[in-house]
This record gives sequence, C-alpha cells and structure tokens, in this order.
Amino acid sequence: MIRSEQRCGATAATAEWPERAARLIGFSRMPRWHVSAQARPPGRCNGAIRRFGHGLRRCRRGVAALEFAILATPLMLLIFGFISISSIFYTMSAMQNAAQYAASLVATGQITSLSTGPITTTNTTATVKCGSTLTATEAEYYACTDLPGWASFTVTTTENCATPSVAVSLSVDASAAAIVDMFQMFTGKTLVGNAVVMKEGQCP
Repeated sequence: MIRSEQRCGATAATAEWPERAARLIGFSRMPRWHVSAQARPPGRCNGAIRRFGHGLRRCRRGVAALEFAILATPLMLLIFGFISISSIFYTMSAMQNAAQYAASLVATGQITSLSTGPITTTNTTATVKCGSTLTATEAEYYACTDLPGWASFTVTTTENCATPSVAVSLSVDASAAAIVDMFQMFTGKTLVGNAVVMKEGQCP
C-alpha cells in the first residue's frame, strides 16, 4: 500500500499512520470509511481535469474572434444607421436647393417652359419624373439637377398668376433615399422639398 501511494504522489508518512492507528484499536487493517482524503491517491480523472482547466486558462486562441463576434452586430447597426440618417439629410438638402434654383429661374423669366410646353394661361402646372427626357429649356430640368443618383424623384412646377408666384416641389421615397434602411424607419414615408418664389414681371 505504501509503494502504491508513493507511485501516485503520496508520502510514506502520510500512508503509515492510519494503518498503525487501526492496528492499535484492534483492526487488522484500516477501514475504508476511515481513510482520509489526504491518504487517498489522486485519481487519473482528477489530474486530467486539473490539467485541462489549467490549459484552458492559459489558452488565448480565438479570443479576438470571439470579441469581434460580440461587438460586430452593434457596430454594424451603428454604421448603417449613420449612413441612413446622413443620406436622408443630404437628399433633403439637395432637393431643397434644386427646387429653389428652378423656381428662381421661372420667377425671373429665364425659363418660360414646362415639360408640357410653354407656360400659358392654360398650361401653368406640370408633374414629371426626373430623367434624361428633360431638356435645358424646361423648368423641371433644373429642378432635377444635382440630385442624388440612388433614388427616383418626381418634380411638380406650378405658376400661379393670382398670387403671383412660382412653386416647385420635389418628392422621393424616403426608404430609397436612405440607401440602407435596416431599421425600417423610413418605409412608407415620402421626403418633400418645396420652394415658392414671387413672380417677377409679366405673368401669362
């Protein structure tokens, strides 16, 4: 027994005293229930668990990948949310500037035609989508200038001789203007840019 426990790592002194105590009280050998935990040789399973736990604490492989996986989702949501909001503000600013420019050209008499023909008492309003069919003689052409290319815009131009004034309105689907609408914040909504300028000179 002493040799067996020495092979498992226990000392000879630790193994001898329980046996001597058992003989003094009349036992030929120490009962199993009296064997202390210190006298028992460590099992192979316990040693393997300790070695595994020690190796697991020291192992650092995959930590960077795990940290990236945890942080990637909120980081991507933050980035795409920033892109969406920035695109919306940029689109609204471009629409407002383009509408103001087109209304000024018509109000000052520099442009006298709409997409439906020359401005007359019977032809004072027109609605058309921005595209390559517009020409430089039409007011809608200038309303569609310098707008973002990732969305489709609709422009309405109206000359009101009763006021007199010229109104230009641009509209676009907000979800398309946002480029990446991950949170569905702009789905079903429309962005509108309006400009109204007082008419100068003769009004048809």
